[in-house]
Amino acid sequence: MNLLSKATLALCAASLGAGTSYARNYAWPENYEGVMLQGFFWDSYDDTKWTNLESQADEIGEYFRLIWIPNSAWCGSTRNMGYMPQYWFTNHKSAFGSEEELRSMIATYKEKGTGIIADVVVNHRNGVTGWYDFPEEEWNGRKWSIGLDGICSNDEMANQPGQPKPTGAKDTGDNFDGCRDLDHTNANVQDNVKNYCKFLLEDLGYAGFRYDMVKGYGGEYTKIYNEYSRPTYSVGEYWDGSISAVTAWIDKTGKQSAAFDFPVKYRINSAFANNNMVYLVQSGQPAGLLSKPEYRRYSVTFVDNHDTYRDGSKFNGNVIAANAYILCSPGTPCVFLPHWKQYTLQIKRLIRVRNAVGVNNMSAVEVLETNKNVYMARVTGSKGELVVAIGTPSSTPAGYTESDIVTRGNGYTVWTKTAVDLSGLEAPKEAFTVYFDNSDSRWETPHIHYWGGTSSEYPGVAMTHRKTTIWEYTLPAGTTHVLFNDGNGDDTKTDEFFAEPENVYSAAGCLGFYEDEGIATYPPYMYAMGTLAAGSWKTNVGVRLKRSGHTYTADEVELVADKSTGKAFFSFVSKLASTASDWDTVNGADRFGAMSKDEAVSTAAPAWVKIFSGGNAGSAYAWKTDAGIYKMTVDLDRMELVLTDAAAIGEVEMDADADAPVVYYNLQGVPVANPGSGAYIRVKGSKVEKVYIH
Repeated sequence: MNLLSKATLALCAASLGAGTSYARNYAWPENYEGVMLQGFFWDSYDDTKWTNLESQADEIGEYFRLIWIPNSAWCGSTRNMGYMPQYWFTNHKSAFGSEEELRSMIATYKEKGTGIIADVVVNHRNGVTGWYDFPEEEWNGRKWSIGLDGICSNDEMANQPGQPKPTGAKDTGDNFDGCRDLDHTNANVQDNVKNYCKFLLEDLGYAGFRYDMVKGYGGEYTKIYNEYSRPTYSVGEYWDGSISAVTAWIDKTGKQSAAFDFPVKYRINSAFANNNMVYLVQSGQPAGLLSKPEYRRYSVTFVDNHDTYRDGSKFNGNVIAANAYILCSPGTPCVFLPHWKQYTLQIKRLIRVRNAVGVNNMSAVEVLETNKNVYMARVTGSKGELVVAIGTPSSTPAGYTESDIVTRGNGYTVWTKTAVDLSGLEAPKEAFTVYFDNSDSRWETPHIHYWGGTSSEYPGVAMTHRKTTIWEYTLPAGTTHVLFNDGNGDDTKTDEFFAEPENVYSAAGCLGFYEDEGIATYPPYMYAMGTLAAGSWKTNVGVRLKRSGHTYTADEVELVADKSTGKAFFSFVSKLASTASDWDTVNGADRFGAMSKDEAVSTAAPAWVKIFSGGNAGSAYAWKTDAGIYKMTVDLDRMELVLTDAAAIGEVEMDADADAPVVYYNLQGVPVANPGSGAYIRVKGSKVEKVYIH
């Protein structure tokens, strides 16, 4: 009888095991203590090269258990971030490296206990040469393809002249205009997606998925894909600030996936935008999904990502304090690569504290104090507890003293009685140099005030000009904090910053490791490109500047106004393309632009020039100015641009006739009775000159 019972139990267990929704919940591990790094941002073609990421495995692997990277398959261009997918099973050569380099990076991190998260873009797909010619691919002994019946019938292709009508069902979510929306009700589409996910895990070696744009199709399909492929980690981008909307999607997946916590991201934005830390609390708990203990496991928190960083959702407050909030809270924190680069030392300290205490995605939280000035909470981990304060606390938390502070900085403090190994992260034991970028503040002489070991006398000491807008100062050993001002103290002082060797700061915050943008090879050619009279932003049209040493000059560059703004725009490139819209070629070489987007420049004062090297040239900033004809001089030793009004040049002597009328001609020699704005030949008696009428 006992034997029969055991056999029956074994049979039942096997039966349940066949139904994966009962055997295991494939979403996100409970009590998970890891931290994730988003290893890219828009146009991070250099930073996110597979070889570059692999070279940092010792450092990154010590702090992050997961790294989310862009879609690794070919998307039609070497300058594509992966969100216009073409290939799934084959051709994993992308803007970030070859398939061999990808596999090597994944394997290297896996050896260090760090998993790579794939960006899975299956809401939509792009054709290889046209609207819908998805490639036929082969994997695991089978050919995979999707036809017109796999495209939603209400995709914009249905109304496109010359294109066939897609025959799939209507979309089960939001439309995406850039590619064909896939019909996830279609059995063949489901089969392709399920096995694509399986390929990513079993063949390439990914640890899990970040599903892109999950608002574009029903959450029940993510459940289908995860139950088939069984990732250890799955997180969806359900871009919505509503807690109920995000939790409803998680429920729709059968809790087979976590979700990015957009609700807490927007609460963090509001807290710092309004200088009111009350926003960091909802229902007596940390904000967003964290306020619902039953959903904490499924919350992947973040301050910014590649999309929010470049739209109206960008976080513009105290970056490191905001990261301290998510790193000292439950959920799984996802640190954004630019933040990691800017605040490496502070984030390392925070992660070590989190790991020492054992804070996990389901940790209990007791909010101790919340008001406009401060959020203070006790967080319990598997190995101890910590207290975190964001803002300015009114007092030390009960049971703690000043000696229990393990890390603090501008706008945050963390206490714990748990032992934390911060070796290698202490204040520098030797003198070190920091830099200040004066491009925004434009102070006559930036001053630096420092403390921690020895201290300067406030408001600090004058810094030394290095080049262009960069100033430098060598700090004494033991310095932990700095602030900057124009020498007058409180009226212009910045926030307090943690002093990190060889980092550059600005009035807005730490900008990360200072890389001297000296020019290794001066370009043989330089061209002015922009809203030129000869062609506006055409990649095969530019005015060539003559080179003399490291200075480049063009005597006449005619700029016309952009219709939408009434201003002219320009920058400089070192290579032109053979066609009018080949930005890959232009951005593959160095570009020279403004220090900030659409920076105003005029003949009144010179402007600083910033080099945008090949690989990052697509992010070059343009200057804006009035329409006109200018002489342009670019000095690459001084990294300086000088504009000179060239409206009256090229005089030609003729017979004098002081009483002769003024006659205008266009540049083709045709008389113009009533000249408007533009360039003309002006004739008055013996004098002929080229002029520009504003």
